[in-house]
Amino acid sequence: MSAITFGRTGLALLAAVSLLATVPVRAADLAVSVFISPIGEVLKKDVLEPYRKQSGVDLRIDSRDWGLGSVRAKVEAGGADWDIVTNEETEVLQGCDEGVFAEIDKSRLPGLADFDKIGESYKCGVPFIFYSSVLAYDKKKLKELPSSWADLWDRAKWPGRRAMRKSPVQTLEVALMADGVARGDVYKLLATKAGVDRAFRKLDEIKPDIVWWVNAGQSRQLLASGEVVMGMSYDNGIAFFNKTQGTDFGMSRKDAILLTDFWSIVRGSRHVDSAYKFLNYAMRPEVQAAVTNGLAISTPNRKAMAFVNPDWKPFLTPNPDVLQDAIPLDAEFWVNNADELTRRFDAWLAAR
Repeated sequence: MSAITFGRTGLALLAAVSLLATVPVRAADLAVSVFISPIGEVLKKDVLEPYRKQSGVDLRIDSRDWGLGSVRAKVEAGGADWDIVTNEETEVLQGCDEGVFAEIDKSRLPGLADFDKIGESYKCGVPFIFYSSVLAYDKKKLKELPSSWADLWDRAKWPGRRAMRKSPVQTLEVALMADGVARGDVYKLLATKAGVDRAFRKLDEIKPDIVWWVNAGQSRQLLASGEVVMGMSYDNGIAFFNKTQGTDFGMSRKDAILLTDFWSIVRGSRHVDSAYKFLNYAMRPEVQAAVTNGLAISTPNRKAMAFVNPDWKPFLTPNPDVLQDAIPLDAEFWVNNADELTRRFDAWLAAR
């Protein structure tokens, strides 16, 4: 191997690079990481960027994958590189138990008094959106409209393929409700071997006809393309698709599964005071409404509805006619049982 030599220019460049490597990167006043998803993009556009301009805070905006792993890795590395992150329910509970997130001092968030009692038991999270898993379909392509999860299984009346979420979470609940289990009894039954066996037997009935989706946007695309006749999707996505794409999708909210997303403060944050200032801004009614208007997604802030586009209001989850037919996701159940049920679900998927 020949020796490597540097000319005068090369040596100068190498010296400059070495000098830059020793200069510390100035930390931002606040670092916020949001999901890589449409809701993440709406938060950047309608919450984070306006906050940066209004407050003058040196704000770093990052994106993160779903799951607690990326946040946990930063905390375990010894430095809370992010101050605030968005979370799903199971992440909030698990992260709180593991010490990844700091417990929220609710006395520093007076605006919480205007929020519906969604996720009030979550000590390490502040809710900012909620939405539901529903049965969705294309009204233009069906002569008779489905009205319950049981109809998802009726291949005689509605032949064709079905879209479902590629996860045991929500899928097992839907299977039990389709099999006649009352929504109030779903988690009691799912906590037993007999209940889990029953859910998988029900899924067996339509397994050959299922098209699995990972990202909820796929569920709408599957409907739009005609690849499926109906399937699981999220209510806000269906309303937004109709508004922006000119589709005529319908949905059945009977036994919808209610879901909530949260802001959390990462334990070890060096900017806790700045984090609370941001949370108080993000919780304002007009800011919450901007998120709702950006993605037709529901807000837990009751006062925000005064600022919401009237066209969206009939489709939003807070509508009393919607909430009375919903089952809240039992995130604590999934924190305790996700590993075991995911292993079984993956094995079931792989089996013929």
